[in-house]
Amino acid sequence: MWKHLIGGQENKEVIREHLSFMIKNEEDRTILDNIITQFLKAEVQNNQLLLTFQHAEYDDEEVILECQAPLIAKKGPTSWLDLAKVHNGISWESLGGGYLGFNGIQKNGFAVEQSWEYEALEEAEEENAEFINSLKEAGFTVADTEGILDYGQNWVIAHPGQMNKLGEPTLYFVSHGDCEAVLIKEALDLEMKQIVLRVIAEYILDADYFSETYN
Repeated sequence: MWKHLIGGQENKEVIREHLSFMIKNEEDRTILDNIITQFLKAEVQNNQLLLTFQHAEYDDEEVILECQAPLIAKKGPTSWLDLAKVHNGISWESLGGGYLGFNGIQKNGFAVEQSWEYEALEEAEEENAEFINSLKEAGFTVADTEGILDYGQNWVIAHPGQMNKLGEPTLYFVSHGDCEAVLIKEALDLEMKQIVLRVIAEYILDADYFSETYN
């Protein structure tokens, strides 16, 4: 499935083409172009496509994106499904501990749960009062939140009863420190592939696209 992608820096254009599914506009194209400048090699191991990049700021750090096999699901947010059709999971190890990236979805359309623990929201019950009330008003509980992205030792979760500009679950950042759910405003009009592209760029390029998130 990925044999044509295997190779070193001479394969940059092939890798760019493969990852172009994450592009929706010119800003996305520029972000991908900048990421590709750091590409080192592509390998296939254990049914994973491994893409290795040089970190832009740290010469001794390589970032290995672990890209999972595709999954065709019939239920779930449209942009989640579109990303899963190419890679049902794109993640990499964080120097600060844990993993970052898109966890993928199950066949029922719900997120693959990795490290998210919904009880964290209750640990900051006062700070999350508005968030928890909004869940209740929509007929949900904290247990219905989904950890769609891991963020090192933090998380990005989906609010099942609150839709963004695309009609998909609104995303919130939750730190393992204060456990407060904070709306990611910059993601309100982005598809999941665009969000993941920016999270990759934030880590590899040491850029900043989401003011509410940190690793």
